[in-house]
Amino acid sequence: MKQLYKLLPIVFSIGLFGCGNSSTQENANSTGTPVTENKDNFVSNLPDTAPVIKVGTEANYAPYEFKDEYGNVIGFDVELMQYIGENQGFKVEVYNDTWEQLFGNLDNKSRDMVAAGLTYSSERANKYLLSDAYAPLPTSLVYLEDSLDIKSLNDLSNLRVGVLSNSEPYEYFLQGKYTVGSLEQYPTTFAAVEAMAQDKVDTVVDDSGVLRYTLNDLPSLKPQYFDYENIRADGARKVFLIDKSQPDLLKKVNAGLNELKENGTYAKLTTKWFGTDLTKASLQQQQILKNTQGQ
Repeated sequence: MKQLYKLLPIVFSIGLFGCGNSSTQENANSTGTPVTENKDNFVSNLPDTAPVIKVGTEANYAPYEFKDEYGNVIGFDVELMQYIGENQGFKVEVYNDTWEQLFGNLDNKSRDMVAAGLTYSSERANKYLLSDAYAPLPTSLVYLEDSLDIKSLNDLSNLRVGVLSNSEPYEYFLQGKYTVGSLEQYPTTFAAVEAMAQDKVDTVVDDSGVLRYTLNDLPSLKPQYFDYENIRADGARKVFLIDKSQPDLLKKVNAGLNELKENGTYAKLTTKWFGTDLTKASLQQQQILKNTQGQ
């Protein structure tokens, strides 16, 4: 496995920006000054008089939201919100905020909503309006050695596990419910996967969508995945956060999301960013959650 790491700098530089110039958005920096970027895919047909929704994000979590090689904020969340807005009659301005600013700007109403690959939590549900789940992607483990054959978290007792620093998976394994050989923290998923290819860790844990996107363009690697969560788990419930004073916006976001699933746009976007059509899984997740909540 060690020889694979020599290929990583070149292949990753291509893979991480594979969708770099394929979307259109209005973005802004964290100072609140929007900048219109011209790109070659999404073009709004709404009139200039259409209402504008300010969406905060943190562009550091590919493929949900990140910067391409030109500095443009792109990603699945960005495009999904653009198409929802187009469907529901509002334009989208995306603001690249820091993690510290993300929630504060929503609290002080300088943003209408947040789209940042965030998962459901009761704390967030109490403080904000949460959209329907929009990406049924659970937390997963990825590994390269077939002999590991990970089928359960109990299989990690002698393995070196790479994980994002201070992430939800890190906190989960830190609780000690499952024994791991060692828990190695990394600043990015890229760094953790690179460490795995260099045989510094045996497996990497992260959001399934992030892992699959990172490894999609690496044909030299043969990843094996184990989704240890199911689509009803909180970690698989990606939600948009909306200011509590805007229930009408929540209705529009949910209505737009449902229509995109019906007209095929959702299928195209999930295939583009995650390599597979998630429509069926998303509808299954929606039904499971509806039954669980007794709605």
